[in-house]
Amino acid sequence: MKTLNTCSYPAVLVLVACLIATFAVQAADVDFSCMSYKVWPKSHVSTQYTSYDIVIQNSCPGSVYWAMCIERLDPDTHKVAETHNPTGFVEADKTARVNLNLFKKPGDDVFRNRFQEFYVDIGYTIDKLPQPVCYAKQCEAKKAPLRAQIKANESAWKKAEKALAAQIAKDCPDTGWDKESFADCSAEVRNSSDNDMDAYEAKDRELRDQMAAIDPETCQVYSGNLATR
Repeated sequence: MKTLNTCSYPAVLVLVACLIATFAVQAADVDFSCMSYKVWPKSHVSTQYTSYDIVIQNSCPGSVYWAMCIERLDPDTHKVAETHNPTGFVEADKTARVNLNLFKKPGDDVFRNRFQEFYVDIGYTIDKLPQPVCYAKQCEAKKAPLRAQIKANESAWKKAEKALAAQIAKDCPDTGWDKESFADCSAEVRNSSDNDMDAYEAKDRELRDQMAAIDPETCQVYSGNLATR
């Protein structure tokens, strides 16, 4: 007696292909609005670097794969100095965390020294590692004119500060014997130039506010705060 085999090989291939296509469509249709992340500055623990936590929250009904594109900027050129691509898997109602240390330029004589800035984007999928988008290059192209104005303002500000220090040294010689008189004299000279220094600071703040308003959904940059000596 012959045994009848009704399961043909091509039919199996078609069935598998259909299942894969159906799953791909389902994966593509997933609404990841239930995923969110926050960038938290941590307590300052060093004068040489500052720390941030990037915390992912999964409020979805199931587990999710995630992948990040973190781009550190060179503090002078504002080009991408280093790219990090951490990946992971977070269960429903759980969080995942990535820590990042941002360094300042070496040396204590750097005028208005700031910590490194960084961009972050996160991609999500339910079936494989996602591909996040790295936005830094296109965002910095948009910000380049404002970056140039900030640099020019800081250069003029630095010259004004040096001129003020020279004026204090000339008008208020420090003999070491009368600290109180030296302090009073220095304060008087500095007060006479407060308006000029305030103008530089106001200009810096204005330009940075304008830069932060450029495509904030995509081009938000983190860190960059002034470093304390």
